[in-house]
Amino acid sequence: MHNNYLTLPVVFAMLSNHFAFTYGHTNAWLILVALMALGVVVRHFFNLRHSGRNAWWILGAAAVGLFALALAIRPSSNAASSSGPPPTMAEVEAIIANRCAPCHSQTPTQPGYSSPPAGIVLETAAQVDAAATLINAVAVQSTAMPLANATHMTQAERDTLARWLASR
Repeated sequence: MHNNYLTLPVVFAMLSNHFAFTYGHTNAWLILVALMALGVVVRHFFNLRHSGRNAWWILGAAAVGLFALALAIRPSSNAASSSGPPPTMAEVEAIIANRCAPCHSQTPTQPGYSSPPAGIVLETAAQVDAAATLINAVAVQSTAMPLANATHMTQAERDTLARWLASR
């Protein structure tokens, strides 16, 4: 019976590395536990439904829980981190070269990479500019990149990228 309840949470845990909000957030472990608990609640609804009982309130409670979790983990405003003078493109390129390009270059220097992940190359100002939206999503709004912060990107560097993005 326990395996039945853990089906949805385990499937989600197996797929969670595809969703940056589960591992790129400060409270990643708590988010994963909350999503797994919601999976158990949803599975309970289906167990009852298959036995002929419809407890729609359970599904409603899970939806409310999911909405509350989404509100709790929504990206924060960059207002604080984007205040101040916009950095020069040279400053932005230096951060990208030190923190992103070890993986995202034609010839990655980061151990374990023989080609740029997802084909994303960040070696020139034009490439960095073209990837600005993606950089905002994965390096500023969330801390999903650099993966496991392998290149040790600091919050100050993320704030510099936020100021650059706000000035575009």
